[in-house]
Amino acid sequence: MDELHQQEASVTERLNALVASQTELKRSLARLDISRANLGSQAVSARSIGNNMLSNAAITAKRISAAVTRLDLEQARVKDTLHIVDQVAELKTCVLGVTGSMGAAQDWEAAATYLNRASKIPPDVIKGSFAEEIVPTSEVPAPPQTTLEQAAESLQGLFLREFQKAAAENNGSKVTRFFKLFPLIGKSDVGLDVYGRYVCQGVAARARSNLNAGTAGSQATEGFFYANALTKLFEHVAQIVEHHGGLVELHYGAGSMVRVLERLQIEADVQGGIIIDTWSDERSIDRKLTDIRSYAFTFLVQSFLPAPPVRSDTPRAGSPNKRSASRDSRRQDDEGIDTKEIDTLLSEMTAMAARWSLYRRFIALQCKV
Repeated sequence: MDELHQQEASVTERLNALVASQTELKRSLARLDISRANLGSQAVSARSIGNNMLSNAAITAKRISAAVTRLDLEQARVKDTLHIVDQVAELKTCVLGVTGSMGAAQDWEAAATYLNRASKIPPDVIKGSFAEEIVPTSEVPAPPQTTLEQAAESLQGLFLREFQKAAAENNGSKVTRFFKLFPLIGKSDVGLDVYGRYVCQGVAARARSNLNAGTAGSQATEGFFYANALTKLFEHVAQIVEHHGGLVELHYGAGSMVRVLERLQIEADVQGGIIIDTWSDERSIDRKLTDIRSYAFTFLVQSFLPAPPVRSDTPRAGSPNKRSASRDSRRQDDEGIDTKEIDTLLSEMTAMAARWSLYRRFIALQCKV
């Protein structure tokens, strides 16, 4: 019983403590309710202030962004206008420079350079109404497009005449001078074509000279004269490609030498055909082929035939009469064909084929590059 009374007393004491602390708890909850009310009013005030301030800032930011966009657009337009003005000023400089250089000065390099500078200006600027209004002057009243086209055509005719004149005079420096000017006036195709004709004339002249030098004397009878003539032809073409290819590529662009090489190859085919035809005629190739086809090979055939029956009047084997008959048969076969001459012809043909194979590999390599 005593233990029960003690437990009851302990429980009663804890309950009294909880009841005593309830009042303090209520006071704390009341203070929290007051703080919550204050915080709610402050949050409403903060939201109203934020909305008013941020909305004004957002409106201001949007207005500034639109102004910046308009400013960028205006700035871009101003830059484009200034760029067009600069291009028209450059166009006017080129037009006046071309006409001035083609006048009393006759400075063809300067005229070609001005045309090259004008070619870098966009066509819509050259043909535009602004350029047609600003560029013409009292000295050059035509529209800039017309002036440039007429100048290019005039310079093309002049360069062609001077190039051909220099080629006829065998003046290499003048040939190179005018050859370099064609791409500056936008006539690269014309320059490559006339240059191709020029080098082809040189190839043809040297090939004829080498061939005539031999056929006029006794060299043509030498075993390898025509093979050497063909070799010299191929070497000349290869030297042109090696020595002139850099100049052509420099002024006309990569791959331009292939167009010249096409014309060179046509001329090489023509001159090589002349050499081969002359070789065929001088060596009587057709006649030799006919003799070879009609060769009876009598001695060889007789060696496979059975021996004829021995008769009393037939000479014994190894007798002088039989050996004489065998030699006469072999001599008749050999009279139509000179085997040494045939061997020389075959050697010359082999040399020609070897030179052609080497030349063909060289040309193929140049075309791949």
